[in-house]
Amino acid sequence: MTNGSFLENFRLPLPAFERTERLGEQLRALWEAVRRQESRRVLTRAASLLALPEMAAPEMRAALLNAMGAARLQLRHYEAAERMLRLSLAALPDQWMATRLLVHVCEVQRRYEAAYDLLERMQAQPSEPSWDEPLTETEWHLGMAALAWRLRRWKVVGTHVRAAFPKVTEMPPALQADLLRLAFYRERPAEALAMARHLLERQPDEQAVDTLLQTFVQQGWKQEACMLYRQAYQRYPESERFRRRLVALCLQTGAVEEARRLARLGVLSMDVEP
Repeated sequence: MTNGSFLENFRLPLPAFERTERLGEQLRALWEAVRRQESRRVLTRAASLLALPEMAAPEMRAALLNAMGAARLQLRHYEAAERMLRLSLAALPDQWMATRLLVHVCEVQRRYEAAYDLLERMQAQPSEPSWDEPLTETEWHLGMAALAWRLRRWKVVGTHVRAAFPKVTEMPPALQADLLRLAFYRERPAEALAMARHLLERQPDEQAVDTLLQTFVQQGWKQEACMLYRQAYQRYPESERFRRRLVALCLQTGAVEEARRLARLGVLSMDVEP
């Protein structure tokens, strides 16, 4: 919990411009230049290609405009990039690539509401061209969760994270930590307890466990803190720190007999780090 939020810093990967099998030779060369980030070369060559008759076909024109938009994005010409990408969408609405690039433009400009609306519209969006790069379902949900996090739409965040990873045990620890943060933000002690039980077992040492569990104490959730310190003490049965924490929490939550039993195990030193 001491590190920054995963979702706060998460961005979807940019399209790779790799599906060139069915592109013509000139477009293929242009996309390869995009991959090499030869942005100015892309823009110079693209200008001459725009007038070619074959570029009037919606798929080819959209592929060309996407390359131009990506090149502008690489140069940080965000307004010009957005113009190219919106022209691409006008030429070929049923594609993911232009929208993915537009979402990135909005993100770097901190236009999170616009990025959220763009990505939300992509749910169940068909992908027609052979060169397109639709997101996986997991990627789409993570992208939505990240944007909802920046917009402080906490309920939406939880919905998308759980849709991306229905089984908590298969969820990356960084996302588990974000769901714990979410439970604190939404004042949901039961949800926080469930997530902390998973995180506790993944902490590398006693200090990391204590740091995690102290967030419950600071939140004033003494019952949940007491349950978690029982789990921590089982993991570290020689820990005087955890025994001392548990005695105090047992007394505060009414588990007096448990506190007495723990206290009888040995003198509790006051020199232990608080």
